[in-house]
Amino acid sequence: MPRPTSQARPSRRVSDTEPTDARGLPPTIPVEEEECCPPSSPASRRAFLAGSLGIVAAACAGPTRDGSLRREAEALRQGAAAIASLPTVDLHAHPGAFHRPRTGSLPLQTLEEMRAGGVDVALFAVSTDGPVIRREPGGGIRQFREPGPGQLYQETVDRLARVEQRVSEGHLRLAREPADVAAIKASGVPGAILAFEGGDVLEGDPARVVEFHARGVRSIQLVHYRINELGDIQTEPPRHGGLTNAGLEVIGEMNRLRMVVDGAHASPDTLRGILAASRHPILVSHTGPAALRPTVRRHLSDDLLEAVASRGGLIGIWPLARTPAGVEQLIAEVDYVGRLVGVEHVGIGTDMAGLASSSIPTYREFAPLPGALLARGFSEADTRRVLGGNFLRLFETVTEG
Repeated sequence: MPRPTSQARPSRRVSDTEPTDARGLPPTIPVEEEECCPPSSPASRRAFLAGSLGIVAAACAGPTRDGSLRREAEALRQGAAAIASLPTVDLHAHPGAFHRPRTGSLPLQTLEEMRAGGVDVALFAVSTDGPVIRREPGGGIRQFREPGPGQLYQETVDRLARVEQRVSEGHLRLAREPADVAAIKASGVPGAILAFEGGDVLEGDPARVVEFHARGVRSIQLVHYRINELGDIQTEPPRHGGLTNAGLEVIGEMNRLRMVVDGAHASPDTLRGILAASRHPILVSHTGPAALRPTVRRHLSDDLLEAVASRGGLIGIWPLARTPAGVEQLIAEVDYVGRLVGVEHVGIGTDMAGLASSSIPTYREFAPLPGALLARGFSEADTRRVLGGNFLRLFETVTEG
């Protein structure tokens, strides 16, 4: 069934960076310590389905509540069947808020939620500038101080250790290459691909890329909310004029080691520099189309989306939500970008536990996504591509050539 044409909807003003916290947290609380997401419930999952599959009317006006629940169950079944043959991959996540100082050990509950939601593998991202950024009163996230000597390195290593602990206990499996992803799906144990959100921990030194690759890190997002040694960011005035020489060297080392370069959060000039410098296709793990929501500075213009795709790259759409229509917005943005650049260049990056307002607040809300895409008119093959197949293609291209 052909998909209907996407229509841009009027946008309401949101934060210039990530969405504002409705609770108005004071700027003295570091952003990595913010509690952003409410717990999941069966009712919230039914609300997700209602919004994405158009069953609100059936649930409210149908002859029986049992009938609407049966339709919900059937939609879930069809969606699960569509993705059964291929691993699902979340392109950007902080499961269980493992990246925050006060979290301690990676919560086992979030790994159970990955299973329940049908997420086989996620890119577990350590925000390496976390100790020096915070949410400002107006909602934007900014650097508020310089890091202490060795601080970013030590805290990043600590966050990696939290994931490694669960791997050593058998609760989680680590994916270092594409074949590991398929093996993880077959095992039924959730999987992690180690990633950095921000190359701040490198301190401009390509030798650290080698060190962290040996430890299992397979993707580095060059910049986050701190203008570091590698390039400029989307949410601050430019300081470097784009990608720096250090950024060029880091990309060269990542290409040599066949790691996935992530261009999320990069300013337009920095992103263009990344695309020009990388010999391999890149990932932009969590963003959206500016054409549909031009007030969100973290989103990309059509020309940048096309530039990423033209080099074989992958664009992760994130579930940034401000209203109950957030689920519909997510599906509409996947549809829009798929029509613009080809569905083979689109994925989902939930930014799990990193968004103050998300239409996928826990992995249990991921389960209806396959059915939502099918209801939008995506084929089963395209649904599999968006939810994991496209990342596998990118991962194989980068790591195996």
